[in-house]
Formats: sequence, structure tokens, C-alpha cells
Amino acid sequence: DSLLQETLVYMMSNFISTIKKKPPRLSSYIRAYGNVSYKYQEPAASSTLPLPSSTPPSVSWSQVCTALQEEGKVDPGDCKKLRELVLEVVGTEETGDLVEDACIHFFQTFMGKKNLSLEIFKSLKKKYGNLSQSLAQKIFSSVKELSKDIPMEVLEKLLSDEDALDDGEEGDYFGKNIPFTTYKTGEYWSQIDLSYLTEIAPPSFSLDSQITFDIDQQSTMNRNQKEESAVMDSGWLEETLRNCYGDEKPLGMPVQEFAILLLEKLSSSKSVEELQTELFDLCGFERFDMIGAVLENRDSLVRSLKQNKANMKAEIVSAAASLAGDLGPSRPNYGCQVIVQSEEERALHKQMRKEEKKINKLLNKAGVEEEEDELEFDPVDLRTKRQAALANAINTPLFKERQEVREMSAPKEQFPYVFDSLCKAKLTTGFIQGTKMSLPAGFTRKDDKKWEEVTVPAQNAGTGAQETGKKPVPISSLDEVGQLAFKGIKNLNMIQSVVFDTAYRTSENMLVCAPTGAGKTNVAMLAIIQCIKQNMEAGMIKKDKFKIVYVAPMKALAAEMAAGFGRRLEPLGIVVKELTGDMSLTKTEISNTQMLVTTPEKWDVVTRKPGDVGLAALVRLLIIDEVHLLHGDRGPVVEALVARTLRLVESSQTVIRVVGLSATLPNYIDVSVFLRVNPYVGLFFFDGRFRPVPLAQTFIGVKQVNSMRARQDMDEICYDKTVEFVRNGHQVMIFVHARNATSNTAMVMKEMAQQNGETGVFEPENTSQLGLAKNAMQKSRNRQLQELFPAGFGIHHAGMLRSDRNLVEKYFSSGQIRVLVCTATLAWGVNFPTHLVIVKGTEFYDGKLKRYVDMPITDVLQMIGRAGRPQYDHQGVAMVLVHDVKKGFYKKFLYEPFPVESSLLDVLADHMNAELVAGTIQSRQDALDYMTWTFFFRRLVQNPSYYGMEDTEADGLNSFLSGVVGKALDQLEMSYCLETGEDGRSLLSTVEGRIASYYYLAHTTLQHMRDTLVEEMTTENVLQALVDATEFSQLPVRHNEDNINTELAKQCPMKVNVYTMDSPHTKASLLLQSHFSRLTLPCSDYLTDTKSVMDQAPRVMQAMIDVCAESGWLASTLRVVTMLQMLVQARWDTDSSLLTLPHLQHHMLYLFSPAGITNLPQLVHKVGEKYETLAKILRPELEEQEVEDVWAVVKRLPIMTVRVEMDGQKVELGRQREGQARWITVTAGAEVTISITMRRVNRLGKEGVKVHAPKYQKPKDEGWVVVVGNPDTRELAALKRVGAVRGSTTFSLVVSPMEVGRMFYTLYIMSDSYQGLDQQYQLPLQVEEGVEEVYYSDEE
Repeated sequence: DSLLQETLVYMMSNFISTIKKKPPRLSSYIRAYGNVSYKYQEPAASSTLPLPSSTPPSVSWSQVCTALQEEGKVDPGDCKKLRELVLEVVGTEETGDLVEDACIHFFQTFMGKKNLSLEIFKSLKKKYGNLSQSLAQKIFSSVKELSKDIPMEVLEKLLSDEDALDDGEEGDYFGKNIPFTTYKTGEYWSQIDLSYLTEIAPPSFSLDSQITFDIDQQSTMNRNQKEESAVMDSGWLEETLRNCYGDEKPLGMPVQEFAILLLEKLSSSKSVEELQTELFDLCGFERFDMIGAVLENRDSLVRSLKQNKANMKAEIVSAAASLAGDLGPSRPNYGCQVIVQSEEERALHKQMRKEEKKINKLLNKAGVEEEEDELEFDPVDLRTKRQAALANAINTPLFKERQEVREMSAPKEQFPYVFDSLCKAKLTTGFIQGTKMSLPAGFTRKDDKKWEEVTVPAQNAGTGAQETGKKPVPISSLDEVGQLAFKGIKNLNMIQSVVFDTAYRTSENMLVCAPTGAGKTNVAMLAIIQCIKQNMEAGMIKKDKFKIVYVAPMKALAAEMAAGFGRRLEPLGIVVKELTGDMSLTKTEISNTQMLVTTPEKWDVVTRKPGDVGLAALVRLLIIDEVHLLHGDRGPVVEALVARTLRLVESSQTVIRVVGLSATLPNYIDVSVFLRVNPYVGLFFFDGRFRPVPLAQTFIGVKQVNSMRARQDMDEICYDKTVEFVRNGHQVMIFVHARNATSNTAMVMKEMAQQNGETGVFEPENTSQLGLAKNAMQKSRNRQLQELFPAGFGIHHAGMLRSDRNLVEKYFSSGQIRVLVCTATLAWGVNFPTHLVIVKGTEFYDGKLKRYVDMPITDVLQMIGRAGRPQYDHQGVAMVLVHDVKKGFYKKFLYEPFPVESSLLDVLADHMNAELVAGTIQSRQDALDYMTWTFFFRRLVQNPSYYGMEDTEADGLNSFLSGVVGKALDQLEMSYCLETGEDGRSLLSTVEGRIASYYYLAHTTLQHMRDTLVEEMTTENVLQALVDATEFSQLPVRHNEDNINTELAKQCPMKVNVYTMDSPHTKASLLLQSHFSRLTLPCSDYLTDTKSVMDQAPRVMQAMIDVCAESGWLASTLRVVTMLQMLVQARWDTDSSLLTLPHLQHHMLYLFSPAGITNLPQLVHKVGEKYETLAKILRPELEEQEVEDVWAVVKRLPIMTVRVEMDGQKVELGRQREGQARWITVTAGAEVTISITMRRVNRLGKEGVKVHAPKYQKPKDEGWVVVVGNPDTRELAALKRVGAVRGSTTFSLVVSPMEVGRMFYTLYIMSDSYQGLDQQYQLPLQVEEGVEEVYYSDEE
């Protein structure tokens, strides 16, 4: 009996636990017409991974190190050394958890091994692509050193965890309570009664006789049980809230009101998941248990609420009936012309009408929809509803469950050139990990134990063209000008043909949204030709009457577009120039140019400068590429320049056509309104059906949570997909999130190919071209490229040298590189289409936030847009690999995209300052009016909650905008950039505000300068003030770069704060010091970061010069100019100026000592025009070619003579003693004009006025800073910047000496580029008192 009892108890406990763990799965047939809201989810299948399963996730490497130190004599430095070696293998970009897991893995793999075998190395090499044999040996030695004095049983105990290895079964094991007695062999069988055993015969079986379950009876039993259960009503809910919140008021309201709010939400038609999200937002995650209890009793609470409303309604109706009875019977009013009433009757009827209105309001408030009670599992009822649904489906559209969402997202009006199938398509519903998404029909879903995959097939090519009803426009139908621009093209494609009439024959503003690669560049060309034809008279193009501006999103793309447009417009005589931070143009070059290709920031700088207003006034066409970047960090710049252009159109009444080009935008109506586009004429939207190559998209979600194993799963998926397509003759482009991830991924795939014996799949064909390519790659200094190229792999990122990137681009285009692993930079730059694009991961490390963040969706769209090669592929393939929790988000964006929002608020103060300086804003009302021209204003009205506006009425909108503008103006006033007039309304820009606008700096940078710069500063002070500017706060500090910065700081001469090694400002200081010292940087990323710092530093330093000069600080001004020279020449101010010459190093300076030469002017004077004189000095250390390089630089150094006049009197220059000086007599307080003439002595060579600065990031022209000051009082009197001097130039400065007597002003002529070429002269002044002028008034 005890055995039987124990067996039954065990079976029942297993049955109950099974029910708890795995509820029955109900078919969609029952769920659709029943009341079951439970969503069945199968437990995720455990993935078999190569890492040892015995290592529990709870054990970290730091814990192992601590335990090792306690168990034996282990040096903490050995643990740190092992971790650094492992970090070198996995990469500095990876998270700390992944590094910890890898340390555990290596330690467990090598523990107890006598030597490093080839099999172990191969298995590790397959997991870690960057692992070399020498590095593996170092790690093995480190592990051996750590574990040599620790017993093996202790090591195994450290790396084991019994709790983690538990199989997870609940309850006691079977048979625990069974009494057991040992029997002797003979006694055991004698005590067993076997009389009950009978012969086994096959039983007869009948289905009808075996079924004993009555579903009707069971339904009745369920109903009775529910009636007997406790009722959860509003009282229970209020009590639960009081227990949870205590004395605290939820959301500041009484518990009763909050309970009613929760009941109303529970009674909505939303799903449990949606309600759970809303309740978390209302109550907070810390009240998880309360929310779970409320949702669990949702049905009971909703029934209680409905019952209360029904009771309330009945009581109100009863009260209304009694009121009507008290008032008496109503008299008929037909045939009555006049009704005679007493005062009491009239008052009574008035009161009755008031009560009736109150009752009606209460009835409306208590209105209860006639809903059926909770449905039970009644087969007859379910069958009836099913038949009714099938009958109704005959006359209703298929897949209509998301109809309301589509109607809300679709434009209210249908515009003639909007081809948006998303608003009309019949969509089905797919499920990805429980997230409901809309997908076109035909999608497939594949569930693997490691990942889940959803594939959306490519749309049929040409389906969009049929909807337009247009035919391709032949180029032969264009006029002569158009045919010249489109030479070599027979027909426009369908998109270009649809926009042809508007673009080519009107001056309407346009917004063209089309997929990547759909031919938007030719749309821009149509608008350009139209603008050119508008400025033709008698067949001649009036080139001085117009300018065309093309705004490209990146400098690399600007260079490509300038070359392309320049080549196509050359037959028309149109000059196209690039105007970016790398390519500056003189005023003469700009005046001779008809089309400028620029970036948003550069054009913003040009148009905000007062001197360049004339250039903006000549613009007749503004083309903005990639308008969908409005939501990004650069979006506010686009908003500002568009708003400035549109306001210029209104104020000047000139026509400036604005053409926006974009990828597909979800809220294209809002963008078109912002660009002032007529939606019936100039709005064009083309969806994915118009892609030149249809695109099939696959979303793969990796299920693994552990970061290291998830990365390995991604590598495995990436390799499997790549080898499949490469085997079929296709090229593959893989986008990763970090620069070092390019080489890591490529090396891992190369190792996988070797392990699987598939290297021949990737290797390029052995041709003569391949031999040349290999020779070119071997000359590269990038070792990874040299190793990867023969295997058919390549890498590409912005940290590589330009020459290496050019090689990779060249050989990928020619097919020598089969698989290219690159970063997002390539997606935005040169157009390289390929058959398969894989986006491997969508997170990157944000140095500013110091955490991993999602990649912008625009980058993902741009990447997948590279899939598909026109004229070669019938379709392209794009795969997005993400963590499973993110897959739904990215797929929802791509098919139901979020609207593009404005990012203007974060930088509103800076753009407001630019308008203040330009004079377009002169009062707070002007600032409010300016806001109405922005994209922010349009989106604020459409989506107020996104920007934090609660009151959507007109007064609320005005109040919110006033607050936004007021906050921005207050920030400017705190930064010394703005002053308010005496009337309290007018706004006046200050010197600091004008400096910030002119040099394109943040207003906070000027505030920092005002608070930091002082009269006397050392080089270290100037450097610290420079790097602390706001402009350097965006410098990325990647994962683990704080350790690199610590090591780099040991080589730099100036100390930095050891506690801020993860600060971008500290990193900027280290990079600049490395630049001045010409140190070798630790990695390629630091080269790119140095270029970024060098882009920002000159603007900040020029602003520092102006701030110091405005304050009259002579010493600080000269110190900043000296640092500007250091920046260009990459030498410290304490270094000899001779070291700026090519090939010369510190140890070679002894060569000049015999000749008495210590600086550049002495060297120039000594050698003169004699090459041999210089050669004799340098030949002991330099080769002849190197001597010639030095000679070429010496000859191009700017040698200047200076002539000075003061108030028309010539000044004898040179250091003069007081007794020998020829004094210039001036009057105290009067303005004295100093006229200076600079003449170049040596002739210009082929380099012109370009500076010799091999370490500077871009070509630079010579420049001069001329300063006049009093060294005795340390006061600066005047400053002027002078451009390059080709022959001679004359300019003037004005000073006003105040003190009477003799004094010397000092004239400093300093180069802004060269060290050692500065000149200094004394200007003697005799200051006399002026005759005081007396003014008499006519009034007495």
C-alpha cells in the first residue's frame, strides 16, 4: 500500500507540475471565438555551443582570481596579464562580460595541459579569428603560471557550481519516502502473493465506450466553480492599491480616482501585453507584483465595473422617473399658441430642465454597452459563431484586422504622384517572438535552435511602373541643352520620367522620395538644366546671374558628386566646384563657379557670415540630398539652412527653388510642407516597387543571451550565408559596427573556411590581373589586408589610409575581393552595389554615452540599399542580424516606419544665435516667428507628446513655443552671447555671439573661453583651455580606450588628470600632444580621431585669438598664435624651427652648429641661392634626394620685407634706442593710422602659397596675424589677419594712444603656419596733449 501510495503521489505531483510548466496549447480555431487570451509559447531550445557547459554564468573571472589568490601564492599581476592577453584576442570594442567569459574559457581549456597541442589551437582559432600561435602560447604560459601551485581538485572546485548544474526539477525525488527492508533471497519471493495474476488477452476497444468526458457537463461545472469563487471588485482593487502605495498618492490623485483610472484601462479592448506596458508606465517596474495581480483578475474587475455601471444606470433612470412623476403629467403642446404660467411654475420647469440635463449627463457617463458575459467552451455556440464568421467573410475584405492602423497612417488626401503601396496593400500578420508585425504576403519563417529567421520576398519588378501610367522619356525629345547634359543615356527611367514635367519645365519646389539606387541624381540634373535654361538669353548662359548649390550629406560624397556633375556639365561651360571643410575656395574662385557641391555645415557657415550674403542672394537652386537625415545629429543644420533660405525668399522676393531628395520617408507630407512643396505638383513618393533591382530582405534574430556566445552564433550564421552565395558566384558585403570588428570578422570567416576546407570558394581566379593586385596589396602597410586579400577577403573603414581604401574599392569592383567587411562609412560614400548585404549586429559603442547604443535606422536603410547590382542581378538580398529582442523593432521600422522627427531643440540656442548675428532676429517676437519656419514646428503640431507639449490648444502651443524660445535666449545670455535691450524686448548680439557664429562654435564654448582665458597664460594653460571646448565633447572614447590613454599619457610631456582617462577632452589633449611630439599612435582609430581633433582645433584657436584680442591681452594672444603654428607644423614651440624641414631630426641639429645657424631665417640668409652650401651642411646625415627635398622647402619659405607709415610718416624699422629713435608725433586720444606694406622677396614656385606642413590634415594657404601692442603695459592695441602675399599687399591698423609722453608700440608680424619666421619691430611715438575743444550751447 505504501508503494502504491507513493507511486500515485509522485505521478500526481508530476502531472500538476507539468500543467504548471506547460499549459495546453489551444488551436487558433478555439482562441478566435472563445475567451482564452493565453498565448502559448514553447520553451526556447537549448543551443549546443562549443564553450564548456560546465562553466556556470555566475562564475566571473574576477571571482576566480580572488579565489586563486586566497588558495595559493598567485600574483594579482598575473591575472591582469592574462586578461590583457585575452582582451587582445577578442578586441577592445567588446563588453566586459564577453572578456570575462573568454578568460574563463581559456583558463578552463588550458588548465592541467602540459603543452599547447595543434588540435586545441585549431579549435580556439575557429572561435577567435585574431588568435595567433604566439598569442595562444602566451596565454597558455600565463595560465600555466597561474595554476602551477594550485592543486587540480581546488581548480576544478573553483570552476564548478552544483546549483548551476541542477537539472531544474521541482519537488523530491521519487521513492524518497518509501520504506525499504532487506529480505533474504528465499523469504522475499515466498511473501509475494501472485494469485491475482491472470492470462493476458487483447481487450476489445470501442471509441464510444471509452469516452467518458462530457464537455457540456464540464462547462457547467466550470461555471458553477466561478460563481463560488471570491469576487474581485473595485473594493479589492482599492485595498490592493493602499497596501502597495501606503500613504503615497499614486500620480498625485486619491486612491479611489486612481482605481477608477485602472478599471477604465482594464475594460479597454487592449491585449494583456499592451496593458502590462501601460501599467508599468503608470505604476513603475517596482510594483511588478501588484500589476501581475491586477492583470490576473482583469476579467473579475471588468465584470464588477460593468455591474456597478449597470446599477448606477438603473438608479439614475429610477430617479428620473420619480422626478417626472413629482412634476405631474406633461401637457400636450400641439395647438397651443400661448401658455399661461405662474412664477412658481416657471421656476419649477426651469429647475426641471436643469435636472434633466444632469440626468442625461449621468446616463451618458454610466452608459454600458450591451456586451455578452464571458464566453465558455460551448461547442454549439462556437460552431454557430464560426459559421456566421465564414458567411460574413464572403463579402468582407481579406486581412482587414489592421485596417484602422492603415487608415490612421495613410494620408487623408490622395496626391497624384504618391505611389505608396503600404497604405493600400493587403497585409498579413506574422509573429516574431510574440511581437505582431505586418508583412507582405509570401513571407516565410524559419525557427532554428540558435536563431529565428523571417524572409520577405522581393516585390515583382515593374509593378510600380504600371501604376504610374507613364512611358519612359527619350533623351532625344529634350532640347539641345538637355541632350548635352544627358549624353550617353537613351531614356530616363520610370521615376525620372514621372518627375520630368515638374523638374524640367517648372520652377516648383520638389520633394522626391525614392529607394536607394533609383536614379535621384538624374532628377537633380533635370532641375539643374531647368535652372540653367532660366538664365539663358539669346542662346547664351548668363553665368554671373545665378548659383546652384548641391548639399551632400558627407564630404566624401560631395567630392564624388562634384566630379560627376562637373564632367556632365562641362560641355555647357558650367564650372562645378567642391566647397567643404577640406576644399576651401577663394572669393574669386567662388565668383567664377556656377555650381557648388557642399555639406550642410559648410553651407550653413557660408550663409550665416555677413560678408557672404551676396553669394546666398545669387542662389537660384538649392538641392538637398538625403533629406531624411532631418532626425539625426546633422538634421538641425538642414533645418536651419532651409529656414534661412525660405525666409530670404520671402524678404527679398526672389525665386530660390528648393529640391529635396530622400530615401523613402514615412511622413513625407510633413517634410513637403516644411520645404514649401505643393503636394499636387511637386511631391513625389516611390516605394520599394520602383527599386531598379527588387530587394529580398531577411531578419535573423539570435536567441543566445550570453554576449560571447551570441557573437559566435552571429559569426556562424554570417559564414553559412556568405559561403552559400559566394559558391553561386556572388559577391558579399558585410557591415559591422566597429572598425576593429572588420578585421576580426574577416579573420574568423577565413579561419572557418580553412577548418571546413572551403578556402577555394573564396579565393579569386588566378589571372594576370590577380598577380598585379597581389603585388599592389603587398606594398600596403596594412598587414591585415596583406593576409586577407589572397584568401578573397577585404576590409574597409575610415581609420584606414586613403591609399589602402582606394585599393580595396578598386579590387572589390573588379571582383578580386569576394567578401568585403566594412563599416557604415562605405554605405554613405562611394556607391558599391553587391548581390548580398549582411548587416552583422546593429549596436555600436557610443563614447559620449559610454555604452552600446542602437545604430541609426537611416544607416541600416542605407546599408541594405547597397544590395542588388543593376544590369547584373534580377534581385538583391539583404540580411539583418540582430539580437532576437531587437529584430522586431528593426522589421517594424522597415515596414511600418516611425515618422522622422526634429532634433532642433537640443541645439536651438546655437542656431538662434546665428540668426541674431545675421540680424534676422531682433526681438523675442522675431524669435517666435523664426520657429514657425522650422520642421520642428510642423512636427510639434503633429506629434506634441514627442516634444513634451501637453496642452494642444492654441494658447498651449503659444505658451510652449514661448517657453522653448525663452529657454534658448536665456542660455545665450548666460553665455555672454546676447544682451536684452532697455525696453526688455529687443535683442542685441555681443562680440562673443558674433565670434561663435563666425567660427561655427557652440555658445557654451564662448562661455568657457570667457571664464577660462586670462591675461597671462602658459602653453599648458592654452592647451587645456583649447581641449576643454564643447567641440571636443563628441570625440569618441571607445571601450577600453581609457587603458590606451593611460599608456599614451606616459609618453606625453604635459600631465593630464589620471582620473579622467575616459574623458573625450583628456583624449583630445593626448592626441594633440602626440601630434606636437610626432609620436607613433597606438592604433588606426587614433589616426582618425586625430584628424577629427585637427578639424576642430583651428576654429577654436582662432576664436581664442579674437577673445583675447577683444580683452586687450597681448601676451595671451601671442601665445595662442604660437600654438596655432605648433598645430600646423606638428612641433613644440620649444623645438628648433629647423626641425620643420623634411627629414631632419633632433640628433641632426649638430650639423648647423659650425655655421652658427640656430633657426630658419639664419639658414635662409646663409645659403641664399646656393644649393651646394646647404648640401655641404646636410650630406653627412642625408641622402642627396633628401637634401633636394630640404632645398625645395627652403626656397618656398615666405621671406617678407616690411614698410610702415604712421599718419603718413615713414617709420624707420629696427630695434631703436630711445635716444636714437625718430619719434612720430601724435595727439593723445586721437586715432593714429598705421599703414603696413608687406612684399614677398622670393618667387613663388609651383606649389604657390601652399604651406609645407606634411603632418597637417589638409592643404593650407599661408596667412599672417599682425598685432600692435605695448609690451610694457601688456596691452594689445590692434590686430589684423592678412591672407597669403603673392607679390605685395598694403593694409592699415588704427590705434589710439591715451598716455602723454614718449612710448614704444611693438609691431608683431606672425605667420599662422610657419615657426621661426615671425618679425618684430618697434614703433616710436611722441604723444602730446590735444587742445581741449569747448562747446557752447545756444540755450541759456
